[in-house]
Amino acid sequence: MNKTVAIIVTIVVLLIIGGGGAFFFLSDDGATADSSSSNSAIEARGESYYLALEPPFIVNFVYKDTLRYLQMTLSVMSHEPKILEQVTHHMPAIRHRLIMLISNKTFNELNGEDSKEVLREEMLLEIRSIIQAEQNKAHNPGRVEAVYFTGYVMQ
Repeated sequence: MNKTVAIIVTIVVLLIIGGGGAFFFLSDDGATADSSSSNSAIEARGESYYLALEPPFIVNFVYKDTLRYLQMTLSVMSHEPKILEQVTHHMPAIRHRLIMLISNKTFNELNGEDSKEVLREEMLLEIRSIIQAEQNKAHNPGRVEAVYFTGYVMQ
């Protein structure tokens, strides 16, 4: 009986400590997010700035008479945070062009490491062309340096 009570007390104490620790860490993250700059989606890592293109891209395609899906999460990187602000501003145009690019690909053009690298480069050129068209109007230097797959699921 004493062992059972000791085990129950130990479990309750561990749950209380774990809950308190979770509250401390989660509430600290919330305060940090509130105190960050107005564009919290841009994340600085050294001299590189990253922006996740949210929500994930979901495109369907037909392979061997079966409807298949591709879900892709992407991030872009630039050395100029103002460029990523432009990417955010032009997100509808960027998403449209990337979805159109992806949806015109065959299964073989979407599958395999070399094919993914070609797709990544094509997407980078699409994003750059949209941003560059706006820069020519505003005379702002800089560009998106890279596009990264942060998720890639074909079903």
